Amino acid sequence: MSADEPAEELLQAGDSLTLAIERGLEAWPRLCAEPRLRALTLACDLGGNEEEFAALTDAIAAVGLPPGLQQLTLDRRRHWSDRWDDVLELDAARTSMSLAIDDPDDAAPILAALRAMLARTPGLVQLDLGSNARGRNDIDPALALVIAGGPWPALRSLALTCERSHERDWVQWLATDKVAQVLAQCPGLTKLSLPRAELGLDGLQHATLQELELGWLGKTPLGPSDRRDWGPGPTPRGSGLEFLATARLPALERLAIDFQYDWYVGWQSADLAALCAAEGMPGLRHVELRYCTQGDELLRRMTRAPWAGTLERLELPGTEFDAETVAALVAARPRLARLQELWCFRPSELADESWQALRATYEVLTPA
Repeated sequence: MSADEPAEELLQAGDSLTLAIERGLEAWPRLCAEPRLRALTLACDLGGNEEEFAALTDAIAAVGLPPGLQQLTLDRRRHWSDRWDDVLELDAARTSMSLAIDDPDDAAPILAALRAMLARTPGLVQLDLGSNARGRNDIDPALALVIAGGPWPALRSLALTCERSHERDWVQWLATDKVAQVLAQCPGLTKLSLPRAELGLDGLQHATLQELELGWLGKTPLGPSDRRDWGPGPTPRGSGLEFLATARLPALERLAIDFQYDWYVGWQSADLAALCAAEGMPGLRHVELRYCTQGDELLRRMTRAPWAGTLERLELPGTEFDAETVAALVAARPRLARLQELWCFRPSELADESWQALRATYEVLTPA
């Protein structure tokens, strides 16, 4: 390869370039001296190029990244494989960064790029970290880089994701025990989103956090394509929601918990009890409790929660409840005096009398 070859290709391609991993690795020092390069894709051949991608990890550690690079894609897909890309993106205008890992077991090259990109973005405002393999996804190696690169005084939003767009949903989840350490490095954080996860978390404390999403999908799932292969039991539950009992989140205004697919976490009464015993969320105004199969227990406990009196909006999409729970909600109206909006579907087996009593007591709205 001549010294000018990558530059000539870049002139033809604009500010983006796609190379086979062997060529990219050979040209890496020259690529890292090219200020025009904004997007780079490095692709494997049918053999997977595992040795070349391992060497890329060392090259990034030694030389860094091209100075203006905003997107690095490592195409790990062989012709016959079902693999996806590893993608690291920086939106300089919004000071936001996102990482999507296809398989955490061989994520060393993209993690090396993450380390380099974090080092050049001290004013990061938004960070999304995702890992999308089937089964357990250990996200802690990525979080360790965030911790080591901190503090992050400008960071306002942190989202951990685990979602593979597919005709059906995979059985997959994140595993982490570094959430508390990350939060300690993000003193101005206002939003934290955690997907269905095996959380190792004893407690949660943060002075400025305003929104917390747990187990979050934010949509109705299609259903797992591989549950039969995985088995009927839940995945490891970690801490569940028990850390909420001792949480200290004085600025929290919105709490969203997605209970759907209870076999991902194996929700227990202890989780509901911890949520409804939490005293460290004095400013909570908006609560979303999605697709909970233990809706009756959850809602009856909620009427006695320390934060019930501050609620202004309660959303219960997909959460079923019976007539006794409706009676408990109606009786709790004085404790829920500030509740202005109750979003829910009518449970399929709920009698007209109970449904009308609920609507007469609260402003009941139907989710879209």
